[in-house]
Amino acid sequence: MKLLGISLGEGNTKVGENVMTFSLPSKTTCPGASTWCLKHCYAGRYERNRPCCRTAYEANLALTNDPQKFAETFIGVLPRIFTCFRIHVGGDFYSPDYCDAWVQICRAFPQTLFWVYTRSWNVPELLEPLERLRSLPNIQVFASIDPDMPLPPREWRRAFVSADERAVGISCNSQMGVHGSCYVCGICFRRRHGDVVFKVH
Repeated sequence: MKLLGISLGEGNTKVGENVMTFSLPSKTTCPGASTWCLKHCYAGRYERNRPCCRTAYEANLALTNDPQKFAETFIGVLPRIFTCFRIHVGGDFYSPDYCDAWVQICRAFPQTLFWVYTRSWNVPELLEPLERLRSLPNIQVFASIDPDMPLPPREWRRAFVSADERAVGISCNSQMGVHGSCYVCGICFRRRHGDVVFKVH
């Protein structure tokens, strides 16, 4: 779906048909990515296999170069009635101003449940704006972690990969075949506490 130049994913069998998504190009917008992450990046593989998605994500990135305009445009075009929204199937928070754009967006849609996994918490200049985002009542921000990364601040929800010997938490029910999609499961965006563990894919 493309609305005033913003490309949105309309859901799929993994996240759920009722979930909208927004992505940026992988790796180039991921300042917190570790060596392990760059080597195993599933979003990068997806973009290589589907060049049209990479093109759409690059267009999204260009729009975010003016974070305030991006937030205003996003708020103006996004449908008002939808249940949940996944931020960054690909890409990550790459600047404080971009983080704050999402603070504005989430505040504009208090009825919507947002969720996101980020490694940008490991970038000192991004931790404070991510804390502002994380403080909002309608978004769950997970600190993504892999074997090459330290642990995040204690109060953060954590998203581990199963290859990490420190991994604790609920195994992703969608990956385990317990639930058909993120939307059906809801652990990541309906719950306020608890860590999750993802299989490497």
